[in-house]
Amino acid sequence: EGMKAYWTSTEEEGETKAFMNGLPKLVASRSLTASDWNNTQVTADIAGEIARRKAAPGKDIYVFGSAELLDSLLREGLVDEIMLCVVPVVLGAGTPLFKPGSARRKLALTQARPLSNGAVILNYDVAAEALAA
Repeated sequence: EGMKAYWTSTEEEGETKAFMNGLPKLVASRSLTASDWNNTQVTADIAGEIARRKAAPGKDIYVFGSAELLDSLLREGLVDEIMLCVVPVVLGAGTPLFKPGSARRKLALTQARPLSNGAVILNYDVAAEALAA
């Protein structure tokens, strides 16, 4: 809902706005059943829907989501790559990206890209097998 509110009302013009509004989107939700954002489908079974889409020919699937969503997709073996943006701000609190009790996994750094604002984008391949805790 937050992304929809921003990308459908922003006065920012350009490639990103057109991309975000035109892109097919799948929303994982336990409470929403529909969305009126262009090209948007809502599902309560995100793992099943991602598995179906991964099995079909097509383009890559990108997930912008919460730590809880990432955790559920990792547990189902549906994540091939994790892209993190580390922003140099200390908040002092927040939700950990990797949940306590998650299976130990080996991540292989494939790219590190520093940005002019001090943030760094890190890409990691996710090993197919979780390591023993």
